[in-house]
Formats: sequence, structure tokens, C-alpha cells
Amino acid sequence: MLISIIIPTCLRSECELIRAIDSVLWNGYDNIEIIVVNDNRTNSFDDFCFLISRYSSASIKFLYNTGEKGAASARNYAVNYSSGELITFLDDDDFILPGRLEQMYLAFIELESKGIHLISTGRVYQYENYSQLEIVGRQLFGKINLKDIYIHNDIDIGFMVRKSFFLELNGFDQSYKNLEDWDFIIRALKLGGAYKLKSFSYIVKNDISNNRVSNNDYIGLEKILNNYSSEFGLVWKEKIEIQIARSMNKYGLRKAIRATFVCRSLYPIINYLGYIKNAIISK
Repeated sequence: MLISIIIPTCLRSECELIRAIDSVLWNGYDNIEIIVVNDNRTNSFDDFCFLISRYSSASIKFLYNTGEKGAASARNYAVNYSSGELITFLDDDDFILPGRLEQMYLAFIELESKGIHLISTGRVYQYENYSQLEIVGRQLFGKINLKDIYIHNDIDIGFMVRKSFFLELNGFDQSYKNLEDWDFIIRALKLGGAYKLKSFSYIVKNDISNNRVSNNDYIGLEKILNNYSSEFGLVWKEKIEIQIARSMNKYGLRKAIRATFVCRSLYPIINYLGYIKNAIISK
């Protein structure tokens, strides 16, 4: 079965983009197409010339996103040009380890009939050009339902999904500036389940940089809050507001105490202590 691997890029790093592409080509699953979509606001298709010559014999499509810019739009744009029955996503500064695609494919074929719509794997953070590697802690594995991820998303952007199902849900919501993958996963898991393989084969670049979109999680969190607060209830709302406060560096003890009474648990206080600990370590 043909798998389309979608890689959006703003061409920030030629080296990292090549690493991402090569990690797919060397993954060991041959029935693939790679779609690299240029989402840079100022560059054009001509900026792919160095890649076109490098990968002239590989099954790679190079596209320029002529629509609305942003990660959600670029991925949707590329999906519309994909030929695979299955699709998966890879950020241009991340990469995958050998065997991941076949492992996910085999799991998908086995589990789709049991109501599983998404297949994912575990992930590893790499910091500052491999000066530190970290297996992300407290990851969930096995079958994952909506209530497993609706407060903290544990499924990375590299999930595998059937293209027809992705299009049925209208893809990623392009009004999101970030966390559009979490919103999609919430919508997908309302209709079935996901399965996360215990394979640490998705490697995430996690350098500390103010230029990374993920430092502005509060933007996506506020949209998640607005879209689902009436559906998921008061305690859920309070826990998302804690995440927003943490993302904005505005999580104080007063809010933690108030949230403790709303949630009727020690979750807010424990979260606050973790927030303080991280603040001290980062100084």
C-alpha cells in the first residue's frame, strides 16, 4: 500500500531538511512518495532546485504552497496532491528511525478493522545538535481513546492515517496557528481510537528557541478551550487554563489554589510545583 509522507518546510535549514528526507528514504519501506511543500512566505518553488537535483531518482514531489501560509494549510495542501492511501507527517527539523514506516503500516492493517484510525509511536527529544537525548517521559502506549489525550496530547504530528478519513474530517483546521494536530486528533478520536506503538522512532528537535512555534502554545490552547469547553466540562476547562497560564509564564499560586478547589484534586498544586521547578532550572 502506498504511503505518502508530508514534509512542510520554510527552508530554514538545508541540512535538517535533507536529514528528514533521507530518514524516510532509508526507512526500509519502499512503497512511498515524499511530498515536500515550501511554505515560506518569501521564497518560491525555485528554492527547491538544490533538492530536485539531489533527489532526481527518488519518488519525491516538490510543491509550493500557493494558499494560506501556516503548518496546517501546508499539510492540507500537500495531502490534496498525495497519491497514497495512507498518509503520515514529518516536520522538516525532525526525523524518523529505520523501520518506523513498516511497523506503523503493519499495525494499521491489523487494527483498522477494530476501530483504530490513527497509528503513532513513541518519541525522543534531541537538544542542541545531539548534546542531549531524552526519551519523553510518561508516554502512553497501546490503545488511546479521547479521554487519554484531551487534556494533554500524547500523539505526535507523525501519526499515520487513511487519506480518505483525513479528508472526511476536512483535514487540519487552518484557523489554528499551532496545536492543529491536537485539534484533529480530538476530532478523530470522537469517531474511534488511536494506537501508539512502543517504538521510540520519531526524533524531535527540541532546542530552546524563541523562534519555535511550540513556545507559543497558549495561542492554540485558547482555541482548543473555546472549541471544546462546553463539551468537556468545567474541570477540563480549568486544566487547559492552567496550561495556558504556564505557556504565558503567568501561573501563580493564587490560581493554583483556586483551581485545586474547582478540580477537587491536587493536580493544580502539583502542576504549579512543576512549573516553579522548571522556572528555577531554566535560570
